[in-house]
Amino acid sequence: MARIKNYEEQVYAGVLGKVIGVYMGRPFEGWGKQSIEEKWGVVDRYIHEDQNVPLIVPDDDITGTFTFIRALEDSGLYQKTPDAFFGETWLNYLIEPKTVLWWGGMGHSTEHTAYIRLKQGLKSPASGSIEQNGKIVAEQIGAQIFIDAFGMVTPGKPELAAELARKSARVSHDGEAVHAAVVVAGMVSAAFVEKKMNKLLDIGVGLIPADCQIARIHRDVRDWAKKDKDWRKTFNRIDKKYGYHKYGGNCHVVPNHALMVMAWVYAPDDFQQAQAIVNTAGWDTDCNAANVGSVMGITVGLDRICETYDFRSPFADRVIMPTAEGTRSMSDCVLEAGYIARVGRKIMGYNPLPPAKGGALHHFELPGALHGWMAEDKDFETRGHVRVSNVKGHSPKGTRCMSVRFDTGPGSPTRLSTPMLPAANYKGGYGVMGTPRLSSGQTVTVRGLGGAGSTGATARLFVRLFVPGDDVELPILYSSSKKLTQGKPFSIQWEIPSTDGKPVLDLGIELTSSVKTEGSLLVDSVSIKGTPKVAWALETLTARNGREIAGWIIDIDMCRGKFSDEKEDVVHYGKNMSRGVVVTGNRDWKDYSFQTRLGVHLADKCGIMIRYQGLQRYIALEKTADTLRLVERFYKDTVLDEIKCRFKVDALHELKLEASGKKISAYLDGKKVLECEDQHLVSGGCGFFFENGNIGIRDAKVF
Repeated sequence: MARIKNYEEQVYAGVLGKVIGVYMGRPFEGWGKQSIEEKWGVVDRYIHEDQNVPLIVPDDDITGTFTFIRALEDSGLYQKTPDAFFGETWLNYLIEPKTVLWWGGMGHSTEHTAYIRLKQGLKSPASGSIEQNGKIVAEQIGAQIFIDAFGMVTPGKPELAAELARKSARVSHDGEAVHAAVVVAGMVSAAFVEKKMNKLLDIGVGLIPADCQIARIHRDVRDWAKKDKDWRKTFNRIDKKYGYHKYGGNCHVVPNHALMVMAWVYAPDDFQQAQAIVNTAGWDTDCNAANVGSVMGITVGLDRICETYDFRSPFADRVIMPTAEGTRSMSDCVLEAGYIARVGRKIMGYNPLPPAKGGALHHFELPGALHGWMAEDKDFETRGHVRVSNVKGHSPKGTRCMSVRFDTGPGSPTRLSTPMLPAANYKGGYGVMGTPRLSSGQTVTVRGLGGAGSTGATARLFVRLFVPGDDVELPILYSSSKKLTQGKPFSIQWEIPSTDGKPVLDLGIELTSSVKTEGSLLVDSVSIKGTPKVAWALETLTARNGREIAGWIIDIDMCRGKFSDEKEDVVHYGKNMSRGVVVTGNRDWKDYSFQTRLGVHLADKCGIMIRYQGLQRYIALEKTADTLRLVERFYKDTVLDEIKCRFKVDALHELKLEASGKKISAYLDGKKVLECEDQHLVSGGCGFFFENGNIGIRDAKVF
């Protein structure tokens, strides 16, 4: 089968285009064209500072796009994944009302409506159908905004992209919304091999019925553009015929899709101009700019995205993606593109690529890739002393690396860092929960080369820990220092010491010198290996304001300390109805033990979990009224082993789950009592669960 040229780079360009569009359009989402033009004239740049909001934000366009694509790999069936499994993917990765979506309520948010249908037992595609939810609800914008990655995994195969897009879109949408999603996925797919916009538009609209509303929009907008030769005139026609006054609901797909077609037609090979048009036109700006951006990114390529404006440096690949499973809660465009390309290679029958630089987390192999590494300008003494970029060469196992140009001297350290966890105190429109990518007990290895002028400078690693509270000085832990020599390779290896359960927020490099030094450092790779060793103090497990626990993903209705008759301090978690969870860790965790002391206060079922990969994928040591059992939850519950067992109310018992390869062992009060083999789950995090009631826990640790 013919290979797509520079497939990984093209996927990366599409991911960047998607994220750039969100970051451009998010600060004024929902504004009308007139208000936008009165304030900025043309939005051809980032304007977040004008609005006093952060640039890097969680957003459903980003999180949904890079989460719902996981259905293909999670099913194990890839392009043959059945319709219903796309709905199961929602149930695995979404926590109501905390992750991924805008949770606007039944009949108000199309996605929330579909999620409720899924919870009620309705399968996809019925969950998103017009029959169930009505035409207006089913034809809002959401299917289109989550769909780009299905084109990225089917490069040059727009018909296959359309097939997968329909399956994913119909979890929550129907009718014209699905047609719009199919067009976007088909154009993304075709853009890997076809770079002429008129042809791409022909391919996209050719995948849907010629008599549908979305197809008519394409014909109208393209015809108007030929006559008008001015996008503002065309906008006026769109507003008159397809505007919000004619297409109701919360955010209808029809008006917004028309603006996307307009941007593609008027800026067929200019990334910045396409962004300027679609953002200045208004309405659902982040969604529209993101879809336009993914198509344009692949069409123009990595080298032309920043042809006239530096879109990339201000966010250095960073993305925040809160889901029910925390591995990628703090991620970057390189990692997301790599995941998508691996799935795409499987679908297309290409040979898999060997992991870059031996499986390094940060490898810098794609042009411009920074994996979230940015200069730290928060403190006066470090401000303006470091410049980070991606350069060719200087890599013994690859082709590129990260260049760090610095100046430092006595009392003037230089720092750069990358986030390992989204900050739990972020304030924005979407909830933020996550688990750290790096934990105590794991080993970080940074390899590279001393660049020009580096002789005499020293480098050391640091981690910044998160503690709750506003304006709190965050603690920092440091590795030992390594002397740098120009032209000589270096390696810094550091096992993260105990953090007393505080999660790692940032990983960084600090450069210092006893004399004024201007030099450079060339970082080839950053790797994280090893088993986590964390013991959590009770205060680190207590929910702040009942809503968040830093470094943990939670779904609880109650959190409190011990009751008056309890002899030891504990933290109680409760869920009024259904199952609640408190989980941490990620899919890098494979063979480890998780142990705690747990008491049942009032719960139908409760216990601990390991190899957690979402709400529908984990191994549990489950306590019922009269049994203790090992249960595999893999979209349904399967009991693997059990014994009779009763606990007194609030009596603390030591529970431990141990994973080694396929073997799972369970311990009660220091004695092995259950054992099994699991065939499905080879890695994942750990935590607690409780159903229709609450539990008390203490002395939790992973090792």
